[in-house]
Amino acid sequence: MVTMSDAALHKDTLPAQKSLSFSERLTQKLIMRRRKWTGGTWLIKQSQIFILPNRYGIYAGFLVLASFAMGYKVQNNFILLGVIFLFLVFMLSLIASVRNIQGLRVDIHLEPYYFADGMTHIRLALRKDQPAFNLTLSGPMGDMPLDLSGGATSILVPVGALARGVYQVPPLKIQTLFPFGIARAWSWLRPPGDIVMAPAPAQQAAQAYPRGHPAAAHQAQAAAQKRQQNNFADELGDLRDYGPSDPPARIDWKRYAATRETMVRDHGLDTQGEMILRQPTGDLETGLSYLSGGLLVAERIGAPVRMRLDGADYQIYDKPAREKAFYALARTK
Repeated sequence: MVTMSDAALHKDTLPAQKSLSFSERLTQKLIMRRRKWTGGTWLIKQSQIFILPNRYGIYAGFLVLASFAMGYKVQNNFILLGVIFLFLVFMLSLIASVRNIQGLRVDIHLEPYYFADGMTHIRLALRKDQPAFNLTLSGPMGDMPLDLSGGATSILVPVGALARGVYQVPPLKIQTLFPFGIARAWSWLRPPGDIVMAPAPAQQAAQAYPRGHPAAAHQAQAAAQKRQQNNFADELGDLRDYGPSDPPARIDWKRYAATRETMVRDHGLDTQGEMILRQPTGDLETGLSYLSGGLLVAERIGAPVRMRLDGADYQIYDKPAREKAFYALARTK
C-alpha cells in the first residue's frame, strides 16, 4: 500500500453515518483515544467492550426491584428466591454478552487503490477460538449480521459510492444481544490505512496512446531475461491471460488445444517504448479518467509509462510506482 508523508494531513470525508446515541458517541471517543489499531490483527479485549441494558433489560431490572420490594414487605421467601433467580439471569446475561465479543480477532484487507465507479468495499476477516452468536457489524451503510457459529468468517463491508480522493477507513462497531436480548455489548474498531479512490478509468485501445523513447537498456534486458527464464515468450510474442477487450484472433489456439488455457500474445508492445500519458486540457475529471485508463492499459500490455501530472513526471515500471501514480491521481485538486 502506498504511504505518503502528507497522507494524514489531507483526508476527504466519508458519507455521514446514521445518527449515533449519546452512549455510542461517548464510547467511540473513549476507545479511539485509549488504543489505536496501527496494523496487523486487532484483538478485542475485555477493557474495550462496553455494555448497557436495552429497554427490555431496563424492564427486567424494574421487575427485579419491584419483586424484591414486594417479597421483603410480605416476608415471602418464595418471592425472594424468584428475585434471586431473576438477578442471576440478568447478571449471567451481561457476562455472556461480554464473553461473546471478547477474544475476537479482526484482520482488514485494503486494496492499494480503488476506482470511483461504483460501491466500494473493504474486506474484514474475523475469527474466534470459540463460536460466537448474534453478532452485528455496523458501518457507514448500515448493519450487517455476522455468522461466527463456525468460529470464523470473512465479509465485504460497503463503505459507500465514494468520489475520487483519499479517505480514512471509517469506524466500525461490533455489537451483540446474546444470549437473552436484555443487554447489548459492543466494541469499536478503527482499522488502519487509507481508502485510495482513483479516477474512474476511461480506457482506449493500446495503439491510441502515444509512445516515446524505449525504456532503459538494462530494464529491457532484465525483462527479456525474465521472459526467457520463465518461458513466457517465443518468436510470436509474449503470452498473457485473455482479457475481455482482446480480439479472439489473438488467442493462441494451439496452446488452448494442448492446455485448455485461454492465452493471447502481445507482439512486442513493450519494445515500442514508453507509453506517454499527458493530462488533456479541459475538464479535470475527464482528463484524470484518461490518465487512469492509460495506466490500466499499460499494466495489461506490460508497457512502461511516463505520466505527466501537475508539472511532475512519474516513471512507472513496476507495481509500487503504479500505486504511487494512482495515489497522485486520487489526490489531484
